[in-house]
Amino acid sequence: MKKIHKLSLITISLIQAFSLCAAKKDMKQDIGDIDSNMAIKKSKKTGIVWHSPTEQPFKIAGFAWFNQDKVYRRLPLKSSYPLPRNVNILANHTSGGQIKFRSNSSKIIINVKLNKNVGNMCHMPATGQFGFDLYIGKPGKQKYYSTAAFKVRSKKYQSTLFSSKDKIMREFTLNFPLYSGVKEILIGLDADTKIEAPSQYSIDKPIVIYGGSTIQGACASRPGACHMNIISRKLNMQVINLGFSGSGKLEQELARIMAEIINPAIYIIECERNSKYKLLSERQEKFIKILRQKHAEVPIMIITANPRGSESLKIGKRRIKNWNFMHDLVEKMRKEGDNNIYFVDGSKMLGEDFYECFVDGSHPSDLGFFRMAQGWVPVLKKILKIQ
Repeated sequence: MKKIHKLSLITISLIQAFSLCAAKKDMKQDIGDIDSNMAIKKSKKTGIVWHSPTEQPFKIAGFAWFNQDKVYRRLPLKSSYPLPRNVNILANHTSGGQIKFRSNSSKIIINVKLNKNVGNMCHMPATGQFGFDLYIGKPGKQKYYSTAAFKVRSKKYQSTLFSSKDKIMREFTLNFPLYSGVKEILIGLDADTKIEAPSQYSIDKPIVIYGGSTIQGACASRPGACHMNIISRKLNMQVINLGFSGSGKLEQELARIMAEIINPAIYIIECERNSKYKLLSERQEKFIKILRQKHAEVPIMIITANPRGSESLKIGKRRIKNWNFMHDLVEKMRKEGDNNIYFVDGSKMLGEDFYECFVDGSHPSDLGFFRMAQGWVPVLKKILKIQ
């Protein structure tokens, strides 16, 4: 009986070992092998020619210093003013960058090499952090088409974003990743395709926005869902996105660098979250006056941050204090003769059920970004006198 008992224990142990191995194997199973709709598809099409978007007639937008430095970076490589360390790192993230062109290619494939500073946020989809997405259509009629597919944490990837049997001329916009750097992107098109310049902007001046993580795009599921890219589409204007996660702290050096941007349509400043009351009261007026030294008549919009999800229970005293300070500062500057500075209350733009618009109680979901854009667009139209 003892021998039988021992054999039974050995058999059970072997079964458990095999089960554990099978479970580990299943854990490593790629979801694409189970669901074909989730699979990362590599193009097998021949006759593709790879193009750099730095070539004509492609248009690169969203990088104010690109013509100078030839890199996908949101601040100059060699700044005349010292940059805070975190801002210097985050400047390599490509939020707000776009590639625009027209083509009759039946395929659009991208070949991407990311910089080393690849993020790993648990509350933001990889497609928003590292991916490109594609919109098709002329200004005012752009529609989302697809998002790049890739293995998470990959330093490089290839993805087919468009495929059609019809070779007709279409207008394309590629949006850069929000939370990673791009070392190189090549665009694969049919060998016999035509490539033309995109449509002109409605106003050939950029919107320049400065702030923290929400402005950079946390936590949109894909780049085109970020409110600043929505606004770019709605107004058919270039956006220079200078949102730096956790780092919108109104340093004077940033104001001096922003003042170097040629011919801005408007400056938008949203630094309530990162600066808090002490920094707001110490730095915001100085920051504005630095911009005014070079751009005396350019509109400046001071906008308050979104509420947090927890404010569905109670609005914090700090928010009221910040709101009053920014409102009073704008009123003071207007009384002093600056008629092109505006205070905008952003706290109401998410609606009565604002608590449904977050991924973590602080950063907007796609719904939050959509509502922000809906609220911002009419304000910007009024300030910029857009019909």
